[in-house]
Amino acid sequence: MSKALPMRGGKACGITLIELLIVLVVVGILTAIAVPSYSAYVVRGQRAAAKAALMQSAQYLERNYTMNGCYQFGTPTECGNGAGVNLTQPTTLTAAPSDGPTTYTIGWTLASQTYALTATPTGGFVDQNCGALLLNNTGQKGINVGGTPDYTSAQVGACWGH
Repeated sequence: MSKALPMRGGKACGITLIELLIVLVVVGILTAIAVPSYSAYVVRGQRAAAKAALMQSAQYLERNYTMNGCYQFGTPTECGNGAGVNLTQPTTLTAAPSDGPTTYTIGWTLASQTYALTATPTGGFVDQNCGALLLNNTGQKGINVGGTPDYTSAQVGACWGH
């Protein structure tokens, strides 16, 4: 015959089902708080990389304008200027971030005296609050959510961080 194991001091050892459920509830609450915060942090980080790429592209275009008298790439004579340097669009300024997987593609729309830059989320990355980021030759910053460009709302300031 087998004997039952003795209990220590009259109490059983181990954890109860109620204690286990309490731990699971606490872990669930912490996860519910942490995951959205982390996701928002990742989106802000990717957006910052896109803004940096737009600013770099704008600086590149301004240098082209200073040397050639227009924003378009090509020969200086195409800008109505016989002097200057023949510039092309740099391939390093077509995606953001510059390292790691691409989350934004940088689009360039150039004319002689104007340009418009667009950073569009790509590769499965979605920025629901800001959509595409916009920057033009006057330094005007905007967003494009749902196909409608916006340069004036409070959301533009929130997305561009000013």
